[in-house]
Amino acid sequence: MSVITKPALGSPCWLEIATPDPDATARFYGRLFGWEFDDTTATLFGEPVAGVRRAAEPALGWTPYLATPDIDTTARLATRYGGRIAERLGDKAILLDPTGTAVGLCQCDEGHHFTAGVPGSLVWAELVTWRATLADRFFGAVFDYGQKQFGDGRRFDHMVWYAGEDSVLARVRMALDTPEDVPARWIAQFAVDPDLGFEATVALARRLGARLRFKPYRSTLGRVAVLADPLGTRFALIDPDDTDESEYGSVADDPYDD
Repeated sequence: MSVITKPALGSPCWLEIATPDPDATARFYGRLFGWEFDDTTATLFGEPVAGVRRAAEPALGWTPYLATPDIDTTARLATRYGGRIAERLGDKAILLDPTGTAVGLCQCDEGHHFTAGVPGSLVWAELVTWRATLADRFFGAVFDYGQKQFGDGRRFDHMVWYAGEDSVLARVRMALDTPEDVPARWIAQFAVDPDLGFEATVALARRLGARLRFKPYRSTLGRVAVLADPLGTRFALIDPDDTDESEYGSVADDPYDD
């Protein structure tokens, strides 16, 4: 079990989904990943793994929360660079970046626990956006990310963001042939249980009501399937043990070409 208690600045430290039907959402992800629920908090083997909150409409994607030692300072910095605080609740906030995509901020206290990096939990997240350069500049300025391009920067623009030497998130530009009305969103990737396997987990998700959005593809991170849950929120399943270096940077299997 990998439990994050002292996350670095700008690294994912929580994950949340907004849904008009929290009970249905909890049933789906509980059956898919083995989560249990204590009110609005999902747990995996007794440790917090994600949050569920009620909203008027289902979210486009899961919302990652990024760690900060001082949420007020980070909020002011984000505002200076074109962001806007949409909601504030104690040590958490929802930030709209200049591209209009929501991301969370969290000032993690001594008792903070977040399970990640294991089967049934978050292992990676990517911001899929039209305004790639603006997103890179904003998040780089606010969280002091290092950045490295893993695509060709034109046909497939895939920028990985680093907190120190550790890769923490990525930004993917929408494919050029994507319809203009497709909105930006975060795609959270959850690790599959190796005992069940990738194909069986995708099949289980579909039996539970999810829809496969794209043909599964391989990358240096693993084999990935992008789905929409029964209420329409997108997420991904990933098998980190099934990687393919040769397909990284290729447009052939770009999962975000809608």
